[in-house]
Amino acid sequence: MFEIATAKVDNMRVSIVGGGFAGLAAAQLAEGVTSDVHLYDKGTYSGDRRGAWGEMVWDYSQLPLDRHVPGYVREATTGIFVGSDGKTAINVPDGVILNRGELEKHWASTLEETEIIADAEVDEAEFRKLSAESDLLIDATGQFPISRRFTSLSYDVACPTLSGRIEADFSHLYPEPRALAYENYFLWIVPQSPDEATVGLGCQEDKSPAELYEDMRQLLAEVDIEPPERETLYSGTDVSNGLRSLSDCSYELNDCTVHIAGDAIGLANRLTGFGMVHAAQSGQAAVRSFVQGESYTRRLLCQNFWTKAVTGVVSPVHHTIGLDGIARLAKSDIEYQESFEPQQPTDILSAVRTFI
Repeated sequence: MFEIATAKVDNMRVSIVGGGFAGLAAAQLAEGVTSDVHLYDKGTYSGDRRGAWGEMVWDYSQLPLDRHVPGYVREATTGIFVGSDGKTAINVPDGVILNRGELEKHWASTLEETEIIADAEVDEAEFRKLSAESDLLIDATGQFPISRRFTSLSYDVACPTLSGRIEADFSHLYPEPRALAYENYFLWIVPQSPDEATVGLGCQEDKSPAELYEDMRQLLAEVDIEPPERETLYSGTDVSNGLRSLSDCSYELNDCTVHIAGDAIGLANRLTGFGMVHAAQSGQAAVRSFVQGESYTRRLLCQNFWTKAVTGVVSPVHHTIGLDGIARLAKSDIEYQESFEPQQPTDILSAVRTFI
């Protein structure tokens, strides 16, 4: 499922900048094609690896990992959505709560033929140099990637976030992860245990980390959670795009093919915010399409077309009555796929005209 049916190529170099889910998935697949794989990570795969991320995935079986690995915490088959009209239970298909740092450290340790360059500071000049040395260069540097210097990539939505894994009393919320929607905020709480959870706050307004922290303190106090210290939290940005943006995700630089993968594309789910499976799939697609001589943009389009087409129909209803309203209309809980992201039908039609 995750392999490429081809013989190894001795003279092909694959360079990957960014060591999260997209970069690791790309390196894992590239090892089956060439022994010349380089992975540049701005951090290190040792010690306490943390960042501005959530730690829950839907459709875990879509990842090239088994379930008996460090960082796999537990299954989570149900989530709670709290909106203006109360709670709604959401059936989570193949949901898993992770310790993402530990999982990525393990994943990196399985890469037997990849040269990992830790604490790498890859700027525009270094990126150009890597392109001159590589046959395939994958930009998995996250939101607002290096490739923005070379393409017109932009985002439809960019929301500042503040998140981290904290220790506090979560026994009254455990075990269900939950999302709490406010007028301009989105608070998520993912308990890993009764006394530890990943918490995060996203905002539709352009607020500073200090402003977000004060808002988080107030919102957590309302659900009887002791607010964490500011230094335990990480600032980030959630970005989202429609299918039209895929035209900017593949380009040539110094006769090298460059593919943008992961959160940089903006395929993270706008309703749930869970994008790790999307990221890994795009990393694999970046390698597979190059090796097989296929269009990377068309492969991404095919991977995401159906769910975007479906949610293009769902979107007006969702924005009007929300998840809890949809559940009441259906008279049942919601089974909500990880890759759902509302888009307008015109967005999909435009993408089809562009790539097919």
